[in-house]
Amino acid sequence: MARANDILSLARWALKGDREQALLACKAIISNEKPESSLRRSLRRLLEQPSSSGIIQTDELPPAIKNLVLQIAPKLPLSDVMLPKVVMFELEQFIKEREHVEAFKYAGLTAPHRILLSGPPGNGKTALAGAIASTLDLPFFVLDYSKSVGSHLGETGGNLAKVFRSLSTTPCVLFIDEMEAVLTERNGGKDDVGEMARVVSSLLLEIDRLPDEVVLIGATNHSEMLDRAVVRRFEHHWELPAPSSNSLDVWLERFAVRHPTIPVQEHKADLLSDKDGWSFSDIERSTLAWCRRWVVDNISAAAKLQRAVG
Repeated sequence: MARANDILSLARWALKGDREQALLACKAIISNEKPESSLRRSLRRLLEQPSSSGIIQTDELPPAIKNLVLQIAPKLPLSDVMLPKVVMFELEQFIKEREHVEAFKYAGLTAPHRILLSGPPGNGKTALAGAIASTLDLPFFVLDYSKSVGSHLGETGGNLAKVFRSLSTTPCVLFIDEMEAVLTERNGGKDDVGEMARVVSSLLLEIDRLPDEVVLIGATNHSEMLDRAVVRRFEHHWELPAPSSNSLDVWLERFAVRHPTIPVQEHKADLLSDKDGWSFSDIERSTLAWCRRWVVDNISAAAKLQRAVG
């Protein structure tokens, strides 16, 4: 339930015309509302303004990191993300626990809020992170590596530390892909390795300082390259493997539901044959290409029939 102090704070900053502080007050109200609260949902809708590009243009991002982080609209609902059963079981438990953050605090406990995803590229790590944000009704922030990673390790470490600190007061999901690029194993020795060790040590402190209102989701294609201390920081470590034949069948069924006018199930054998070693992303790209050809072919066939009849 919204606290009187939060409401008074919102009114005060709104009357002063301070948009940034008013947004912070709104987020404070959201964080104190239950997940099923209609006020929480309504405030979230007011704060989010999706654009056609999928990037949400809002003033939620602190000015200091607007060029380092993107706020992205999640691509799929959680029900459409392909997951191994063991991961789905742990994810459901994680979602339930996130509904009781305040109860954990009252009991002197910390709610789980750090997840590490690993596995070959193209198998749903980013989609899962976005779906978790959507399910938790939190903004989905993605680190923009093109802007965050500088020519020097110190510059990169500083940018990442700035992101962590700026978002520490914002209930959100922060997604960092390809974590092995900046958080590799520390071995000591050469100057560049020593600088890497300093960057990793600094970022470990930033991860430790993150409050449990911030859900940190890291992803890596090479978990063996990550510093072991980084891996230990995450309460959950979920492996998203390449698809099996059974999981591809389920994926195609879900795809067919999203595209009911296209007979993908009738052409299952063609769509899924000779796809060993393909990722879900590869399969989706191939299937969408087939769907576009099917639409064009049917339009051409209909036009020919109309000319023949006419």
